[in-house]
Amino acid sequence: MPGDAYRIMLVEDHPMILFGLAHLLQAEPDLDVVGQATTADVARRLVQTTDPDLIVLPVRLGDRVAGIELCRHLKSSTTAKALVYTSFTDPEDVQAAVLAGADGLVGKAATPEDLLSAIRSIRRGQRIWLPGPRADQRAGAALLDHPRLTEREREVLRLMLDRLTNQQIAEALTVEITTVKSHVRSLLRKLGMESRRDLFDAQP
Repeated sequence: MPGDAYRIMLVEDHPMILFGLAHLLQAEPDLDVVGQATTADVARRLVQTTDPDLIVLPVRLGDRVAGIELCRHLKSSTTAKALVYTSFTDPEDVQAAVLAGADGLVGKAATPEDLLSAIRSIRRGQRIWLPGPRADQRAGAALLDHPRLTEREREVLRLMLDRLTNQQIAEALTVEITTVKSHVRSLLRKLGMESRRDLFDAQP
């Protein structure tokens, strides 16, 4: 691997998913999988010896929300970025990832291209939130496709649809809350809505 390859540690308790992730990432010349862990305890030890730039981990390990706890621990004890890669994408899970300090979240329904793009965006210093559509978000997909919305407004709207507060959105995107409020006003105006309540009333 090139010396400037992005060093990634994987945490996943499902062997086939772990194998698939490692195979996908290791095939990319700018990415280097430097460690793989199947439990939180192994991950805590492994991060000390592998010194990764990014840790990819799930919301849950086993039957517990240990991935979020691990994310919080690693973000407070290392300089590595953290990407939550999960099949649990309800608003509560997204909020938990935000509060744990994650630099992004990608749902497991995402394409390999989406995951690779998210990893490279995080490497560039961006924060990425792609939980993917849930049954109660499908109407929101049409709103996200509104042609007048900017890319940043779509990011804010996506988090609004996950019912994050303005403060949580500011933390997720590492911007000031006044900036979030400005985006919210702008996107609601473009959508012909007056408040967040209108946004959710528009969904069946």
